[in-house]
Amino acid sequence: MPKAKKLQIEAVIQDEETAVEVAKTDAQVSDLELVTNIVAGKLTSNAKEYSAALKNEIANYTIKRYIDDPDAAKTDKAYLNKLLDEVAEKRKLATTTWNKPLDEFISVMKELETEIKTASNNLKTIVDKADQQVKDEKKAKIVEFWNTLNFTIVPIERVFNPRWLNKTEKLASIIQECKAIVEKITTEMNTLKSMQDEDAETLQAFYLETLDLNATLQKGNQLKENRTRIKAEEERKAALVAETNKPVVSDNSEPDLSPKGPLIPTTEQQKEMSYSEIKNISNKNYTVEPIATFRLEVTAPASKLVALRKFIDDNEITYKKI
Repeated sequence: MPKAKKLQIEAVIQDEETAVEVAKTDAQVSDLELVTNIVAGKLTSNAKEYSAALKNEIANYTIKRYIDDPDAAKTDKAYLNKLLDEVAEKRKLATTTWNKPLDEFISVMKELETEIKTASNNLKTIVDKADQQVKDEKKAKIVEFWNTLNFTIVPIERVFNPRWLNKTEKLASIIQECKAIVEKITTEMNTLKSMQDEDAETLQAFYLETLDLNATLQKGNQLKENRTRIKAEEERKAALVAETNKPVVSDNSEPDLSPKGPLIPTTEQQKEMSYSEIKNISNKNYTVEPIATFRLEVTAPASKLVALRKFIDDNEITYKKI
């Protein structure tokens, strides 16, 4: 441990007339003394010089120096810890002392701001109430004028613009806007009524919901396209049914009176037949061709058998091994 002496470390606050002692402690430090004087609005200290000197001293406290002397390490560790406490205490004291008048000022100002805001809000209630009364009176005049236009198909609420209640909006200008709105709606409604369209009433109702002529015309085109698609689909289905029900005439012009229906084999149709019977059936025109079973054993080159298997699969002929 380096040579040290018992020192007095003081920190004071000085104002114009008095000096008030705020801390006095005993500590063992190096030959330099840390002196901190806090004058109102100014802090003076030899902290930089003190720190530089103390850092040189601290550099001596290394593991290598004490590796073989744990008792000395223990003693000097206690010294360093005490020195640390003293330096930290000085810093905290200076911070608290410096901030105290500022903290008091901030507290007073915040309290004052709160009181001012409360007073302002109290007046705001009165001001807002007066402003709302002016807006209500102005809106009543606008509604009154709208009613004189004898235009009930669209209520004023549908077209009312909140901007009209601004102080900068003059009543004369608002009246002209109302007239223009009525004229626009009337013209567009007449346009829809004049259309020779089976959807005319539907489109007029749609327009009253949107007050948008372009959107209404697009809706009309969409309805027409939908009807066209529906009609085309119905015609396609009718043609398909007619083709399915068309009688099949054989070579001798005799109508085929065999039952109509899907290709569902009956028990009789699935019976095993000879080749001649099958050939005889294949020469006739059937709406529902009978399904027969013909057994045979095929012997041929491998490539031919592969080709036969492909033909059977391509024509959806069922088979099983025997």
